[in-house]
Amino acid sequence: MVMPTVKLSLSVRDSHLGRLGEVAKAAEKAGMAVERQIGSLGIVTGSIDSEKLGQLGRIAGVENVETERGVQIPPPGSDVQ
Repeated sequence: MVMPTVKLSLSVRDSHLGRLGEVAKAAEKAGMAVERQIGSLGIVTGSIDSEKLGQLGRIAGVENVETERGVQIPPPGSDVQ
């Protein structure tokens, strides 16, 4: 059974900003497909199977795991409730 993929961002602790690459490699080892490493913000973005999501919070240096939220805007001219 294929689990749905979740897009997410990892925030890295200030104490680990100099080791952002190491945190990203650990995330990849946990199953995350890393798309970007934003060193100036201490953020790693990518995606992972939803069943493996909980593993990311246990990686040394990870402050927060935030999944992407979808937003749908009604087309112009539609009735807004």
